[in-house]
Amino acid sequence: MDDADRPALPLSLRMVAWFTILVGIGTGLTMIVDLSHRHLNLNFGVLLIPAGFGLLRRDRGWRTFTLFMLWMGMIGFGAGFVLALLRIGDFSPTRGFGPLMQIKSREMMAVICAGMFLVELWQYRVLTSPVVRRLFGLIETRGRSEDGRGRGAGPGGSSPGPFPGT
Repeated sequence: MDDADRPALPLSLRMVAWFTILVGIGTGLTMIVDLSHRHLNLNFGVLLIPAGFGLLRRDRGWRTFTLFMLWMGMIGFGAGFVLALLRIGDFSPTRGFGPLMQIKSREMMAVICAGMFLVELWQYRVLTSPVVRRLFGLIETRGRSEDGRGRGAGPGGSSPGPFPGT
């Protein structure tokens, strides 16, 4: 499919892609800062830079990678939220953030974890929405009306056409 034939990317997908790139850049910067302090920090999050550009190019592999990273983040932030609320474990979030962010209260950590969980949940919902899945070629577009709804019995159905009266 030529670029001229491709529909424009929805704003929500572009926002997710650029946010993904920014998170990857932030991860890369923390790796560089850690390296300057003689600490080797290898983090797969730096791969979010090419993943974000892959989302802009509608690359299925990078979409899958981004979904995997979102799942890992949602699990991590969800666990962090629960642990902060239950006062389990010792929180020392200054590692990786340095003096820029020294969180003293568990309540603030719970708020940050909940906020990041919601941001990642929103990104997940954007990447799994029918519109975005169709853009990545994951949903068949033949036989669909303009409003995106199918006709007949649906996938795997036996109806030869639209429902009677439609």
